[in-house]
Amino acid sequence: MPLPNSFLAHLRAAPYHPRSDKHSNALADAIVTDLVAACTSLATAAVEGKVVWDTNFDLIYGTATWNTDLVLGEPPPGAAPPEDAPIRKTSPSSVHIAIEIKGVMTEHRKAVKNRKRDLESHHTHVHNYNPSAIAGGVMVLNIAERFKSPLRAEDDITVHRNPKALVEHCMGEAQAISVRGGPTGNGLDAKCVIVVEDDNIDVAAAEYFETPPAPQIGDPMHYDAFIQRLCAEWSTRFG
Repeated sequence: MPLPNSFLAHLRAAPYHPRSDKHSNALADAIVTDLVAACTSLATAAVEGKVVWDTNFDLIYGTATWNTDLVLGEPPPGAAPPEDAPIRKTSPSSVHIAIEIKGVMTEHRKAVKNRKRDLESHHTHVHNYNPSAIAGGVMVLNIAERFKSPLRAEDDITVHRNPKALVEHCMGEAQAISVRGGPTGNGLDAKCVIVVEDDNIDVAAAEYFETPPAPQIGDPMHYDAFIQRLCAEWSTRFG
């Protein structure tokens, strides 16, 4: 499964803003498209109207609410099968898969600590909600040599003096995020890292970075492995 062209097209069309959910929504859409295309059991359930998806979904457990970037699960009562898409987009009545998408575009060492903490909290909340639910985590890392943050002055551009070393550090943090091996235990059920080269100045020139330190084919944190893992876990637990 190659990295999604639709997400790269979005990166090239829209400047990154840390307070916007446009980038996570675009990647969520791409993940759903690829998951349905790659997972026969889920695709069959989706076309029969037995699985739906949504973005920015409030996952509630007890008094705690976690706004989750992407969810798939059982449809609400009365929902019809999709008519013009392989899967219907609507809020599920119960969640099977919950995926959190986090970006580290600049200030890598500080940001990745927060993103790692967020993903650890995410899987804890998901598994408190339902131990059988599948918690996924995606981290998008930027390897550009410079970055223009929309939160800073127009002429304030951050220079990343050794971006590969920064991404290697972030990869280590991502690898350290807990992973569990089934419907019991503590950790994410699937995780991946996507590396981009995006200075947020010439946005049309944004690219995926697919050589080391980016995950390679066969690495458990490669996007292809992530999609296959989600499919395998969903098919075993809910298919």
